[in-house]
Amino acid sequence: MSSFSLFGGGKKNAGKGLREEAGRELLAGNYNKALELFVQCHEEKPEDMHLYAKVAELREKTGDAAGSVADYSKIAKAYAAEGFIVQAIAISKIILRIDPGKTEIQETLRALSEERGGNKGDDFFSKTGDSTVEATDNMRSGLASTPLLSGMSGEQLESFIESLELRNVAAGDGIWEAGSQGQHLYLIGMGQVSLLATDTQGNKKVFSQLKEGDFFGERSFMSRSKHKDDAIADVDCTILMINRETFDAWVEKHTEIRTTVEEFYRQRVLARVLAITPVFEGVPSDARMALADQFALREFEDDELIMQQGEIGETFYLIRSGSVALSVTDPSGEEVFSASLGEGEFFGEVALLTGRPRTATIFAEGAVELMELSRSDFDLLAEKYPSVRELVQSYLRKRAEETIRALRQKPAKP
Repeated sequence: MSSFSLFGGGKKNAGKGLREEAGRELLAGNYNKALELFVQCHEEKPEDMHLYAKVAELREKTGDAAGSVADYSKIAKAYAAEGFIVQAIAISKIILRIDPGKTEIQETLRALSEERGGNKGDDFFSKTGDSTVEATDNMRSGLASTPLLSGMSGEQLESFIESLELRNVAAGDGIWEAGSQGQHLYLIGMGQVSLLATDTQGNKKVFSQLKEGDFFGERSFMSRSKHKDDAIADVDCTILMINRETFDAWVEKHTEIRTTVEEFYRQRVLARVLAITPVFEGVPSDARMALADQFALREFEDDELIMQQGEIGETFYLIRSGSVALSVTDPSGEEVFSASLGEGEFFGEVALLTGRPRTATIFAEGAVELMELSRSDFDLLAEKYPSVRELVQSYLRKRAEETIRALRQKPAKP
């Protein structure tokens, strides 16, 4: 399906005025007129599944349930034929809300997941106009590569899909706010979502932008804590939600699900920490994402030594959770500077730039999770993003000045 597009294709400005007019009619509640205009938009860009979804949505709003289901079914098949399983499931949930008897998509997914669905797939795609073999293979491949779904088959998969809750979120609306309790894990069926963290200056910064098929919300969900960030729908979104009871039940049967979610949890938390850490605030988001891929998780217990002043350093650390105690001593062994560092702060930057001995001793204050970056990995990344090295050098100078001031202010011995 070479002309398929999640967000549209063809000429960038083709039908822009028409689409804006259709949107105005929709906002005004003139659904019949909006339907007429969105049908024209769809005819101009038949490959844009979002436009087609608006047509299906408006058919339902204007009382044409059968027409709506027929359109949604074609959209679901288009997604499935390309292997976009989460999107196909999201559309199937809409279909089931309108007509509970329309279970074709779930039955096909079940058959394919059991590896005995060849004929079923051929039947399912027989009216798409594409190669049924290719479409069926794409759908089977999509199932195998989709996080949370890849280990399920047959009735297990069907039951899991049935347990998903459907939620529609308008463009610009919040999915959650910082401080709210994390009760669900989310999957994007259609649309795009931004996650925003608040930095030390009180500014909100996008640290992750998520697309269709991605899941999110795992940070507070896995830690059973409140959200520390905001989630905003960039465009109209169709979201699938998994509640805790369902998730816990499935984890008991499929332990790999927890492993998958925890891996995303590590990556997302690190992306957030990088976004709010002052030393990286000027680094482009793509560079931050590249940085995140190079870090490894390290865990320390209360009062455990993390680094010793004077030893040779090869690693840099970001504090993912918890806090550490930092101490600098003079040649006589007397402490001349101390500090406590918390989430989002970092240490070991001297090692990244120079490889010189550590300038401080650091212990864990309670249980602490650190993200570790080696000097060799940093050097490779700095070649591609020179601003990263420049910003770290700037912070290194700032910290050196703070240490010098502390030494000068220290009262002289009597």
